[in-house]
Amino acid sequence: MWIDFNGIRIDKDLYNEFLQYISDKEIERILLAIKRPPHRYYIRANTVKITPEELVERLSKRFSVYRDEYLEEALWIPIRGPFNVPSARKEVVAEKRAAESVYMGSDLYAPGVLKAPGVRRGDEVNVVSPDGQVVAYGVAEMDGLDMVKYRRGLAVRTLRSVYEAPKLRELEEFARGYFYDQSMPAMWAGRLAAALGARRAIDLNASPGGKTTHMAQLSIHVIAFDRSRPKVERIIENARRLGLEHLVDVLVHDSRYVDRDFPFLRGDVALVDPPCSDLGVRPKLSHTISMRDVETLARYQRQFIAAAARLARYVIYSTCTLTFTENEGNVLWASEELGLKTVSIYVPRAVEGWGCGNCRRFMPNVFDAPGFFLAVLSQ
Repeated sequence: MWIDFNGIRIDKDLYNEFLQYISDKEIERILLAIKRPPHRYYIRANTVKITPEELVERLSKRFSVYRDEYLEEALWIPIRGPFNVPSARKEVVAEKRAAESVYMGSDLYAPGVLKAPGVRRGDEVNVVSPDGQVVAYGVAEMDGLDMVKYRRGLAVRTLRSVYEAPKLRELEEFARGYFYDQSMPAMWAGRLAAALGARRAIDLNASPGGKTTHMAQLSIHVIAFDRSRPKVERIIENARRLGLEHLVDVLVHDSRYVDRDFPFLRGDVALVDPPCSDLGVRPKLSHTISMRDVETLARYQRQFIAAAARLARYVIYSTCTLTFTENEGNVLWASEELGLKTVSIYVPRAVEGWGCGNCRRFMPNVFDAPGFFLAVLSQ
């Protein structure tokens, strides 16, 4: 049996897991919040190239930008909306992730197009998700057949989207490496590594490089792993743009086996941010996840935790999801099976974990942020 929260679908077993820790009204508020973006869009000032004050001064000439209350390097930009999107006679169907970006005001590029029947260059079009949700109105910059055939170039220039955030990657400041777009909760992973006194960190799930480059920005040497060569190349590209490549070593490898294949590798901190059920990522136009999916992911995540525990004294464990099984459940497993202990951490605006006093959660219904989980484990 599936329970549908306006396109966010969880099965009854997962719903019942949530009910053990929060009320049915809270479950509804959280899952409906996933459909919309937070009111703040965060970026991280790259303090090796520019001060946060200087970056605010530069960006505020184009749009409103503010300093975060707790994180010195964090800046945020108000997200506007929701807006009514004009109707057009023709549609361009975008794959889900591309549609979610366009929903926030991005242009649509050809690799994200699924189909565009009858669309000609210059046509007014609606960009829609695979399930038919209208996310934007814009103008086609190429014929629909070319969008699908050639898979490159700007497909639709967005004129009005449901929500609007600045197109940051088009800015000169982005090209110069003055900032990295990263959620506020995710920045706390790097901050915790610095607070633990790390000089050398191992990032087991490093792509696209947000946490890796943040730790490097904080003068921590990072050995970063990903099993996908294209993802590794993306990490390298980000490190170079930010001017941090001298502090980042990147390897193509399945990091579940890194302790076996690199027996002399050691760090002060090992960071585990593994694939998860993504129930904290915002906005989501649609999402379907079952308890069985969650349990399968949790078993996979534990392989990374076990490897990390053999590489460093401290393990920082984070996810962008909200389930107990993938979060506190994995911390409990690490305690029982690996003998690890949780460390008390200071993370403003996060709430105490479910049954784990030292764990921290960012909850969309408590503070308007993406859902996120953080814990520090030690030997």
